[in-house]
Amino acid sequence: MSDSSDLRAVPLYTHVDRVARGLAARGIRPNDAIPPAELFALDQWHYHGTDAIRDAGTFLGLGPASRVLDVGAGIGGPARFLAHTTGCHVTALELQPELHRVGLDLTRRSGLADRVTHLCGDALAVALPSDAFDAVISFLAISHVDDRPRLLRNVSSALRPGGQCYVEDLCQRAPWATADLRDLREIVHGISVTGIEDYADDLRRAGLIDVVATDLTDDWAPYAAERLQAWRANRADYAAVHGEGAWAALELFYATIDRLYRGGSLGGVRLSGRRP
Repeated sequence: MSDSSDLRAVPLYTHVDRVARGLAARGIRPNDAIPPAELFALDQWHYHGTDAIRDAGTFLGLGPASRVLDVGAGIGGPARFLAHTTGCHVTALELQPELHRVGLDLTRRSGLADRVTHLCGDALAVALPSDAFDAVISFLAISHVDDRPRLLRNVSSALRPGGQCYVEDLCQRAPWATADLRDLREIVHGISVTGIEDYADDLRRAGLIDVVATDLTDDWAPYAAERLQAWRANRADYAAVHGEGAWAALELFYATIDRLYRGGSLGGVRLSGRRP
């Protein structure tokens, strides 16, 4: 996987104190207990927030006996939501130490430490237990990994027979213009963004069967455009709580993503597969 110092430069992953600032604006101080639902508007950094995670949990049939691995877990939003709503146990694997520390603190304070285990490490190097998980999930993280086939082989071996993999990620729909490819690499840090079928083939080569790939671009591109418009309209209110720097960092990220979709090269994909 990429060095964590590279990822820290991605605007989405800067100003991580924005979660603490958002909680403070709701009257929740450092070290206060946090009702899990108070976090859901702050800790979901992917498309469609908790709706997307709820759909994943339903698709995977998660329940209290389920054990889940979240690859690229960030500050743990999806992991906490699934643990809270389905009772499953989630191992939240995250490369960046700062995001890991924030996630660990939020999980402890929200009373979910018995169901969410945070693990800081490189998904390409960490020793994942074999045949240990009923499901592996990943949301907009694998595109940061420089050796996707190797990662998916690791994921496949970590699944129990019959276990399922569920990924939502960026993909390529057309050749990149030079400037767009630069922005994809330098701002989004999308270093393994390929066509959908190449992505699906990597799952198959990792030993997964019943692979299904769904192009989400017609949903995600309008979502990204509306997100950017709303973000710009809310500048004053957001900056008053989180600071102008935090607003500007996310504006750069959201504007870049919107521009890449508009250029026709960037797309979104959902992939699922099962270990035989």
